[in-house]
Amino acid sequence: MADLIDKAIEVGLEIEKLAKEKLDGLKSSREASGKESPEPGPEGEGEDAELTPRQTIENKVVDEGTKVLREVFSAVNSLKERIGKELTTGSASVADKLHVATDDELDVVKEMARVAREKVDKLEKRVAKLEAALKNKKG
Repeated sequence: MADLIDKAIEVGLEIEKLAKEKLDGLKSSREASGKESPEPGPEGEGEDAELTPRQTIENKVVDEGTKVLREVFSAVNSLKERIGKELTTGSASVADKLHVATDDELDVVKEMARVAREKVDKLEKRVAKLEAALKNKKG
């Protein structure tokens, strides 16, 4: 599930990248035609005064589309985080219901096994000494 969300985010980021490239392409084509960043005239005309109504609308559409895409990606990211938290919580709950040992519990059991091994080794040596002493007494 998380992989699917990651893929969706990657696709969305690629779409945003392409939209930015198209916008940059539009800007560079305006620069090439000499209509980019004109000097303001006495009436205070700016960059928008040189654009056709269609170009102005297209720019607004691209800007709004970019804003919407950013909001979508933000929502997808927050959804991904929330799903990740829910999966973690859910898996912990399932593990608890199934009585699966935690890492801490496994570490305690490992330590107990180590101590038991040491005691068994000591007892084996002691039994070997006692057997040897018993043999010497009999023989």
